[in-house]
Amino acid sequence: MELKKSISDTERALRSYGAVSETAWTTDKGHSDVSMAESTMSPDEIEVEMARIQRLREVLVRRESELRFMMDDIQLCKDIMSLKQELRQIVTVPEKDKNKNRQREEELILKIHKLVQKRDFLVDDAEVERLRYIKEHVSFLAVPSL
Repeated sequence: MELKKSISDTERALRSYGAVSETAWTTDKGHSDVSMAESTMSPDEIEVEMARIQRLREVLVRRESELRFMMDDIQLCKDIMSLKQELRQIVTVPEKDKNKNRQREEELILKIHKLVQKRDFLVDDAEVERLRYIKEHVSFLAVPSL
């Protein structure tokens, strides 16, 4: 039941890319940070706790990956916008004064093109990862429980 809830939470977060409200973390009720040396847990309880920690680790690693993608995406967009703004300034120069700016205009267009290609690759890669993640979890849910 907890796994289904975790997966549904993850799917909801996937649908709301970049939503700050979806990134709030909740703490587990009844679980506190206690040294294992101070604990009197049975081997079965330890296995359950290890599985819970592993699931949490997987969620955190996935979230870190998403945040890195978002940071890269934002930086690429900022760079593209900056270059476009500079290009707009060059384009507004009258034709008679453009001789000295033609080469810079071509350089800016090439830089913008490369950044757009890089961003397209980044978005495609993120989509492949998202689909792979969903496929893994859908196939996991399809396995009948005992």
